[in-house]
Amino acid sequence: MQAILYVGHGSRVQAGNEELLSFVNKAKQEHSEVKIQECCFLELAEPTIEEGVQACVEQGATKIAVVPLLLLTAMHAKVDIPEEIDKMKEKYPHIAFSYGRPIGIESTVINIIQDRLRAVGFHFKNERPNYDERKPISILLVGRGSSDPDQTSDLMKIARLLWEYTPVDEVDVCFLAATRPNVDEGLARMNRLPNNTVYVVPYLLFTGVLMKGLQKQLDEWSKQTNKEFVLCDYLGFDDQLISVLGQRVQEVLDEEVKVNCDTCYLRGRSNQVPGVKA
Repeated sequence: MQAILYVGHGSRVQAGNEELLSFVNKAKQEHSEVKIQECCFLELAEPTIEEGVQACVEQGATKIAVVPLLLLTAMHAKVDIPEEIDKMKEKYPHIAFSYGRPIGIESTVINIIQDRLRAVGFHFKNERPNYDERKPISILLVGRGSSDPDQTSDLMKIARLLWEYTPVDEVDVCFLAATRPNVDEGLARMNRLPNNTVYVVPYLLFTGVLMKGLQKQLDEWSKQTNKEFVLCDYLGFDDQLISVLGQRVQEVLDEEVKVNCDTCYLRGRSNQVPGVKA
């Protein structure tokens, strides 16, 4: 019997975990024909991956499609979750495991970022702008950060796509941890540009206490310069992502999961992950 196991990152802030659980409950309807669907967390929250797998097995699952609920592909998706799957394969040798991929680069994500911009007062047409329609406005995407070049380069590609479809003349990225530029460096870059308005978008599914800290930073920058730094809401578990997650699940069920391995320093591990084709 087929089961689907959704794996979120997990947060010390329970509200973030509850957001994920609520989102997964909606997403389950995309594959209502699969009767066994469970949700678990990689770290910082329960149920764990082991407990999630156990819940599927106790309901009679013989095949488990594991789907990471992560925005971008990095160490968690490439190493941490597959290692947990390997442990479960040893514990349940009679269960067939398959593994999916994160949300990644999707036009839906660009739409969500644009919604966050409109929500704070930046109104623009829903079409690709001509160059002379671009406004002297900057956007700074704030990613979680990773030592994995695939993750950081994917966010830069998303930044470029956002630029292509949003009438601003500058979109840049910075990161909270693990790589550069960090947030202060990103804001300093924005400050060097002539644009007086900077929209800051946290590219995150959940933030914990991040929003308060970011707002404090932006208030300080606004006081010290003649620019307006506007904090947008984070992406969150937006309902628009439900169809994307449904596609990721279908890829696993069809055993048609494809990931980018050519530029990955963990390339040798890709053939160890069940259901993944390089």
